[in-house]
Amino acid sequence: MKVALLHNARPEAVSTDLPDDEFEEYDSAATLASIAAALRGLGVDVVPVMADARLPWTLSEGAFDFVFNMAEGQGRRCREAVPAAVCELLGLPFTGSDAVTLGVTLDKALAKRVLSPDVPVPRGVVVSADEDDGGLRALRYPVIVKPNDEGSSKGIRANPIMDDPSAAVARCRWLREQYGCPALVEEYLPGAEVTVGVAGNGNAVRILGSMEMASSTGLQRFIYSLEAKRDYKRQVSYFIPPRLTVDALERLHRLALTAYRLLGCRDIARMDFRLDASGVPNFIECNPIPGLNPETGDIVLLSRPTLAYDALVQGILRDAMTRQHLRTAEPASPAAPGLVPAGSRNPTGPG
Repeated sequence: MKVALLHNARPEAVSTDLPDDEFEEYDSAATLASIAAALRGLGVDVVPVMADARLPWTLSEGAFDFVFNMAEGQGRRCREAVPAAVCELLGLPFTGSDAVTLGVTLDKALAKRVLSPDVPVPRGVVVSADEDDGGLRALRYPVIVKPNDEGSSKGIRANPIMDDPSAAVARCRWLREQYGCPALVEEYLPGAEVTVGVAGNGNAVRILGSMEMASSTGLQRFIYSLEAKRDYKRQVSYFIPPRLTVDALERLHRLALTAYRLLGCRDIARMDFRLDASGVPNFIECNPIPGLNPETGDIVLLSRPTLAYDALVQGILRDAMTRQHLRTAEPASPAAPGLVPAGSRNPTGPG
């Protein structure tokens, strides 16, 4: 079986005219090599394919049987949906969520509208221009200010917490100037920051694991910012599972499964939550194309106690193939050596 590893590669150098996190979502060569090696362990032929303007022709001419989608896309609000939409157009089966889910989840405010009230979300407003700033005064301070349609903590820099409306207005303006997108302003939640990995489809959906990210330097108002991620060995302590009671952890997992279902996620996703002052998990965002760096990927870390890296990566392809088989009532392509037949895979992880 021939599999296209669809991706956007991180450039070695970034223009000084761009923010230094402009390509933070894109995969490094080392990450792509690790994913490809894991997939080749199944006996499939893996070909890296760049998700650029030539994508429709590259895929249509490549004689691929399946696409392993890691592409973040190019552009703004709908960029993650475009590579998946191209696969749909060409009739190529692919891993992960479809274009609708990818478009909704990249827009944080839109994703929260889909989930609320079934899943708790923090109060917030989207600020697209200076004339929108009046809504900021209705919020309870402090607030966190971030880009509304970015991922990988882009724009969530050193201290995104603002203590009053004037500071929030200034931060919104800075974000629009730097990233060219609306700002999302949400009431700051003082509880733990946690993330949950979810995998599978239909009755086979399961929790891969969950993880708490906390300050290792005694920071009172900790945010899992880009600076924290880049300096994680010094700034971040990871707790797997999170330091929650059994009941609280079960509630967190139920909410993650509900969000996965309502957003229409497929095969794999990571759900980020933050607990409020009462200990209630509030949905922050969904990443339906979670990073798979073998050393620093959050979903890799949280699933590591129960699932080896190769098994995690291979499981995404297996789940997608099983889903495609169930949809078409026939295999998408002949099973490659090492691939288990559809329906024979045992669920892994604590869920």
